[in-house]
Amino acid sequence: MKTRILIVVAIIAAVLMFALSMTKPDRAAHFDAIKQMALKTVDHELTSNPLTAEYATIGTMTALNMIDEYLQTNLIVQEHTFYTSGLLIYKDLFIPVSYGVMGEVHLVVSEADMKRIMERPEMKQMKYELEKKQKIELKKLLKNL
Repeated sequence: MKTRILIVVAIIAAVLMFALSMTKPDRAAHFDAIKQMALKTVDHELTSNPLTAEYATIGTMTALNMIDEYLQTNLIVQEHTFYTSGLLIYKDLFIPVSYGVMGEVHLVVSEADMKRIMERPEMKQMKYELEKKQKIELKKLLKNL
Protein backbone atom coordinates (compact mmCIF):
# COMPACT_ATOMS: atom_id res chain seq x y z
CA MET A 1 0.00 0.00 0.00
CA LYS A 2 2.77 2.43 0.92
CA THR A 3 4.57 1.56 -2.30
CA ARG A 4 1.50 2.42 -4.40
CA ILE A 5 1.08 5.77 -2.65
CA LEU A 6 4.77 6.50 -3.15
CA ILE A 7 4.52 5.62 -6.86
CA VAL A 8 1.42 7.82 -7.32
CA VAL A 9 3.09 10.74 -5.53
CA ALA A 10 6.24 10.28 -7.64
CA ILE A 11 4.22 10.26 -10.88
CA ILE A 12 2.28 13.38 -9.85
CA ALA A 13 5.52 15.12 -8.91
CA ALA A 14 7.12 14.15 -12.24
CA VAL A 15 4.11 15.42 -14.20
CA LEU A 16 4.10 18.66 -12.22
CA MET A 17 7.84 19.20 -12.75
CA PHE A 18 7.48 18.49 -16.47
CA ALA A 19 4.56 20.96 -16.73
CA LEU A 20 6.51 23.65 -14.87
CA SER A 21 9.57 23.21 -17.05
CA MET A 22 7.56 23.31 -20.30
CA THR A 23 5.43 26.38 -19.47
CA LYS A 24 8.18 28.86 -18.59
CA PRO A 25 7.55 32.25 -20.21
CA ASP A 26 10.15 33.45 -22.71
CA ARG A 27 12.00 36.77 -23.02
CA ALA A 28 9.22 38.33 -25.09
CA ALA A 29 6.68 37.74 -22.32
CA HIS A 30 8.94 39.44 -19.76
CA PHE A 31 9.61 42.26 -22.24
CA ASP A 32 5.89 42.84 -22.79
CA ALA A 33 4.99 42.76 -19.09
CA ILE A 34 7.73 45.22 -18.12
CA LYS A 35 6.92 47.43 -21.09
CA GLN A 36 3.25 47.59 -20.07
CA MET A 37 4.25 48.62 -16.53
CA ALA A 38 6.58 51.29 -17.91
CA LEU A 39 3.89 52.60 -20.27
CA LYS A 40 1.43 52.73 -17.37
CA THR A 41 3.99 54.79 -15.44
CA VAL A 42 4.48 57.15 -18.40
CA ASP A 43 0.73 57.47 -18.85
CA HIS A 44 0.34 58.34 -15.17
CA GLU A 45 3.04 61.01 -15.48
CA LEU A 46 1.51 62.48 -18.64
CA THR A 47 -1.98 62.64 -17.16
CA SER A 48 -0.69 64.32 -14.00
CA ASN A 49 0.84 67.08 -16.17
CA PRO A 50 -1.71 68.95 -18.27
CA LEU A 51 -0.58 68.73 -21.90
CA THR A 52 -2.28 69.31 -25.19
CA ALA A 53 -3.23 66.21 -27.14
CA GLU A 54 -0.41 66.73 -29.66
CA TYR A 55 2.28 66.96 -26.98
CA ALA A 56 0.83 64.00 -25.09
CA THR A 57 0.94 61.93 -28.27
CA ILE A 58 4.53 62.95 -29.00
CA GLY A 59 5.45 62.24 -25.37
CA THR A 60 3.87 58.81 -25.52
CA MET A 61 5.63 57.94 -28.77
CA THR A 62 8.95 59.18 -27.42
CA ALA A 63 8.48 57.16 -24.26
CA LEU A 64 7.53 54.06 -26.25
CA ASN A 65 10.71 54.31 -28.31
CA MET A 66 12.83 54.93 -25.21
CA ILE A 67 11.33 51.99 -23.35
CA ASP A 68 11.88 49.67 -26.31
CA GLU A 69 15.52 50.71 -26.66
CA TYR A 70 16.17 50.49 -22.93
CA LEU A 71 14.62 47.06 -22.53
CA GLN A 72 16.35 45.69 -25.63
CA THR A 73 19.74 46.51 -24.13
CA ASN A 74 19.15 46.22 -20.37
CA LEU A 75 16.71 43.34 -19.88
CA ILE A 76 18.23 40.00 -18.99
CA VAL A 77 15.99 36.95 -18.71
CA GLN A 78 17.48 34.01 -16.86
CA GLU A 79 16.03 30.58 -17.45
CA HIS A 80 15.91 28.28 -14.46
CA THR A 81 14.59 24.74 -14.36
CA PHE A 82 11.01 25.59 -13.43
CA TYR A 83 10.77 29.37 -13.87
CA THR A 84 12.36 32.39 -15.54
CA SER A 85 13.43 35.63 -13.92
CA GLY A 86 13.77 39.06 -15.50
CA LEU A 87 16.54 41.42 -14.42
CA LEU A 88 17.17 45.02 -15.41
CA ILE A 89 20.62 46.52 -15.40
CA TYR A 90 20.34 49.62 -13.24
CA LYS A 91 23.35 51.65 -12.06
CA ASP A 92 25.64 48.65 -12.63
CA LEU A 93 23.33 46.46 -10.54
CA PHE A 94 21.06 43.65 -11.62
CA ILE A 95 17.61 44.45 -10.27
CA PRO A 96 15.04 41.61 -10.32
CA VAL A 97 11.88 43.01 -11.88
CA SER A 98 9.87 39.96 -12.90
CA TYR A 99 9.54 36.23 -12.63
CA GLY A 100 7.63 33.86 -14.83
CA VAL A 101 6.05 30.54 -14.03
CA MET A 102 3.27 28.49 -15.66
CA GLY A 103 3.18 30.79 -18.69
CA GLU A 104 2.57 33.98 -16.69
CA VAL A 105 4.93 36.83 -15.88
CA HIS A 106 4.58 38.54 -12.51
CA LEU A 107 6.22 41.89 -11.80
CA VAL A 108 7.98 42.60 -8.53
CA VAL A 109 8.45 46.34 -9.10
CA SER A 110 6.03 49.15 -8.41
CA GLU A 111 5.30 52.20 -10.55
CA ALA A 112 7.56 54.26 -8.26
CA ASP A 113 10.44 51.83 -8.82
CA MET A 114 9.83 51.92 -12.57
CA LYS A 115 9.81 55.73 -12.51
CA ARG A 116 13.15 55.75 -10.66
CA ILE A 117 14.66 53.39 -13.24
CA MET A 118 13.33 55.50 -16.11
CA GLU A 119 14.92 58.66 -14.69
CA ARG A 120 18.49 57.41 -15.18
CA PRO A 121 20.87 59.81 -16.95
CA GLU A 122 21.13 57.44 -19.95
CA MET A 123 17.35 57.51 -20.33
CA LYS A 124 17.34 61.30 -20.20
CA GLN A 125 20.01 61.40 -22.94
CA MET A 126 18.01 58.95 -25.05
CA LYS A 127 14.90 61.05 -24.47
CA TYR A 128 16.73 64.18 -25.63
CA GLU A 129 18.00 62.46 -28.78
CA LEU A 130 14.60 60.98 -29.63
CA GLU A 131 12.80 64.27 -29.01
CA LYS A 132 15.31 66.04 -31.25
CA LYS A 133 14.78 63.44 -33.98
CA GLN A 134 11.00 63.62 -33.66
CA LYS A 135 11.00 67.43 -33.78
CA ILE A 136 12.96 67.29 -37.03
CA GLU A 137 10.50 64.72 -38.44
CA LEU A 138 7.55 66.81 -37.27
CA LYS A 139 8.98 69.91 -38.96
CA LYS A 140 9.45 67.96 -42.20
CA LEU A 141 5.89 66.67 -41.99
CA LEU A 142 4.51 70.16 -41.39
CA LYS A 143 6.48 71.55 -44.34
CA ASN A 144 4.98 68.90 -46.61
CA LEU A 145 1.45 69.86 -45.60
